[in-house]
Amino acid sequence: MILAKEQRIAAIVLFSTALVAWFIVAVWPSRQNPIPEPQQVPPKRSWEERRDSIRRADSLRYAQWASEREQRYDSFHVADSMRRAEWKTARQKQWDSLRVADSIWRDSVGIPYITRLKKDTTLDLNHCDTTELQYIRGIGRYTAVQIVQYRERLGGFYSPAQLTDEALQKCRLDTLLHHFTADANDIKLIRINYCDISTLQRHPYLRYEQAKAIYHLRRKQLKLTSLEDLRALPELTDSDLQRIAPYLCFE
Repeated sequence: MILAKEQRIAAIVLFSTALVAWFIVAVWPSRQNPIPEPQQVPPKRSWEERRDSIRRADSLRYAQWASEREQRYDSFHVADSMRRAEWKTARQKQWDSLRVADSIWRDSVGIPYITRLKKDTTLDLNHCDTTELQYIRGIGRYTAVQIVQYRERLGGFYSPAQLTDEALQKCRLDTLLHHFTADANDIKLIRINYCDISTLQRHPYLRYEQAKAIYHLRRKQLKLTSLEDLRALPELTDSDLQRIAPYLCFE
């Protein structure tokens, strides 16, 4: 069988292709894929090593936190000191301006300056008002009002030591007693033979039970003549009688 020219060319190309493929498969050495090397696993640390590392990290964090806190505290302290200095300066300026305005007003009205009194001058507790009390260093508006109100409740002071009573304990007047005098003749007396329980109870030195006991004793004896009549009452101690004695009138 005689093949045509085109068929012979196609057969030669097919045979050549098959030969090349067989050569590649059979003769050409095949490339082997490289075997991956095994990864090195780090050795497992013991509990003591992990604990030590945690402690070191914790100490470093604490040192950093303490340093930052110290820096913040220093900055706050500096800022606070600056604010305090500015506040003191502003307050001093305001106080100076108020003093100037007050002096101008007093000169225009003609009010005398009580602050020009001598340092050894004393005030009478039964006649001074709240304005005069405030010119003593250590007594403000609140303390002056408390002293005057307590004087009205007492009926007057018979001694400067009464400024240390419990009612004025918050005012802390222990160191200011040398600035005051008090005359016992200026106090308002309680006519014990003519007053009722409510009148006795209003006095700061008498409680309700004591006022009630005095009232019933007077009704029983009809008239109280001296302080010795009150010593029989168990509600009144010697210290109570000593405090209230200057305010009692037995006429």
